[in-house]
Amino acid sequence: MQIVKTLSLVSLILSLNYADTSIKPSKIHYLDTLHADISEKVLDWSSHADLIVSGWLGYDNNQCDITPPQDHIASKKVDSFFQNNKYIEETDDVFIRVRTDTTLQTKEDNEFRLKFRAQLPFSRCREQLKIFVEDVALDKDKTKNQINENTSTDVGFRYVAKKRHGIKSRYSLGLSGISPFLSARYTKSYQIDDWEVDPVQTFKYSLDDYFKEDTNIYFDKSFQNDALFRLTLERGTESKKLGMDYGLKLEYYTNANANSGLHFAQGFYGNTRYRHRDKAYRIDHPKNEYSGVHNYVTTISYRANIWRKWFYYEIKPSVNFHKDFDYEPNYALRFFFDFYFGEYK
Repeated sequence: MQIVKTLSLVSLILSLNYADTSIKPSKIHYLDTLHADISEKVLDWSSHADLIVSGWLGYDNNQCDITPPQDHIASKKVDSFFQNNKYIEETDDVFIRVRTDTTLQTKEDNEFRLKFRAQLPFSRCREQLKIFVEDVALDKDKTKNQINENTSTDVGFRYVAKKRHGIKSRYSLGLSGISPFLSARYTKSYQIDDWEVDPVQTFKYSLDDYFKEDTNIYFDKSFQNDALFRLTLERGTESKKLGMDYGLKLEYYTNANANSGLHFAQGFYGNTRYRHRDKAYRIDHPKNEYSGVHNYVTTISYRANIWRKWFYYEIKPSVNFHKDFDYEPNYALRFFFDFYFGEYK
């Protein structure tokens, strides 16, 4: 019955989206005015904080002419629309994003979350500084069977250093939950024939003796009509986990039109010392240690605007075959709404 209600809600969303084509752009609604007011306040906060920090650092009040990198335009356009992790990690936009996120599953517990994310870059500083808030959620996310899934709230400052030897570096200092942390991210872009290659290495250390490092290598091939094929190789280790995580992901992005897009993904995830759950008690057990691919995930997602550019919805049906469930299919339906405030591009 719950799935039927969810499908009914999704159908209503789609109906409202198509019905919106009859609304004239000249109409000003209350929500538009409210959104404009909040976005203006976000930009004002960013500008005010920018002035204060640049004053502390002894800089003048003139904005620096920082030219954003123009490499990999096609892939950045696709990443921007779908708001994937790669885009969030690299963007210089001033924004606050509020997301309502619901996941219904046949093998796992259903999940309902309200998530918050924000970024305020300082353009007056010669070094590109940013305030960031990541993954504030009303309930704690469960550990996912893939690499690079955050489970705590990060708040702090981010410093984007000048490119050296073609390497882009970024450093973050802040709080992860209540524990101070320091992180670093390095990337260097290559062009190999028609492929754009982006290797990314990240490190994170917090004072509660937690250490994590990840390597992601993106192979992008762009096509006409803003279509993109991406192959991602992933690996990572962390202090509170045995073995090394690794993964392979194949993705295809395509925009049906300017306001909607489709995303197809196939992922394979494993670990060199994975401990799968005991069937009777559904807990990790030392005798169940396994080295190999333990999860196969197939996902299709549809993302589109509702009424305005700052209001998105996304629907993601998926199926995964996990060793914890003897590779029996776990069908899932995830849908969420994204609300953007600020200078979202």
